[in-house]
Amino acid sequence: MAALFVFGQRRRKQRTFKDRISSLDHLSDVEVVDRYRLSRIAIIYLEDNLRNDLSTPTNRSQSVSSMTKVLVGLRVLSKGNFLSEVADLHGISKQTASRVLHEFVDAVNRNIDNIRFPRTQQELAEAKLGFYKRCKIANIVGAVDGTLVPIIAPKDSGEAYICRKGFHAINVMATCSHDRRFIDIVAKWPGSQHDSSVMNTSSLKEHMESGRPGMLLADSGYPLTTSLLTPLANPVTPAEARYNNAQSKGRMVIEQSFGILKGRFRCLHKTGGVLSYSPEKSCAIFMACARLHNMCLDWGLTLDDAQVVDPGQDAMEAWMGQPGLQVQELRRRVVNTFV
Repeated sequence: MAALFVFGQRRRKQRTFKDRISSLDHLSDVEVVDRYRLSRIAIIYLEDNLRNDLSTPTNRSQSVSSMTKVLVGLRVLSKGNFLSEVADLHGISKQTASRVLHEFVDAVNRNIDNIRFPRTQQELAEAKLGFYKRCKIANIVGAVDGTLVPIIAPKDSGEAYICRKGFHAINVMATCSHDRRFIDIVAKWPGSQHDSSVMNTSSLKEHMESGRPGMLLADSGYPLTTSLLTPLANPVTPAEARYNNAQSKGRMVIEQSFGILKGRFRCLHKTGGVLSYSPEKSCAIFMACARLHNMCLDWGLTLDDAQVVDPGQDAMEAWMGQPGLQVQELRRRVVNTFV
């Protein structure tokens, strides 16, 4: 007992701190992008925007700097479920890395506001021109689809999160522009939810139907409406076949966006494991990754073809409803432009 006390008090174990790497100086420009997905100057810009949220007042002399928190957050999102490795790399404990990740995700979602649907006439005109150049269909402002993100089985309502592929997931609906920028995201639904149901309860549907800004390209999992342009189930004529090919070409940008997003941030892809967090936190992580994806586009950062992954966008069960005559005629007019 004497060895454990000094002058009647328990001897406190000397705390040791690993060397915390918060500087990028030891990495080349290529290594910085490969490790953190953002360029050196983009990381500095991001840290500057998040600093107020990440610089928590503390009396500790070894607090984690805001730059270290940014690097840890970026590395976890890009690497996937490898907290121990990321913690060791940046000189912190696994528990601290987990806490820092959520601080970083929340800070990104509060401060990086770059997921915006085109609103002004100029923005809408640019969006429509971009899609027309791509697929020769007029009045298109975006492409929409859902994607599954694997998560750990939730403690409550676990069955609702089992997707059609048999694993636990969240179903995220996203809309992108012709240049693969996310312009709207709905991230709150369990994996069992059908894409059409997600759309039906979204504010996006209300905006598209009330504001009439244009139309969205969607696959057969969505209903044909005045704001959703879907493929023909059984094309017969050459014009119908050409229409389906053009509609698919335009719609492909959302699948490509998911492939780039999940390739850049492997935490969202099965190769990075599953998100070991609650559905709510997993949805927040998706939102942060999408904002960072758009930020990469802003800074001109591309992903090598070898890094783009298959997003797993197999077809959702086709919508089984019967579209009204008005919307069928609307699609028929579009088909006739391919005669």
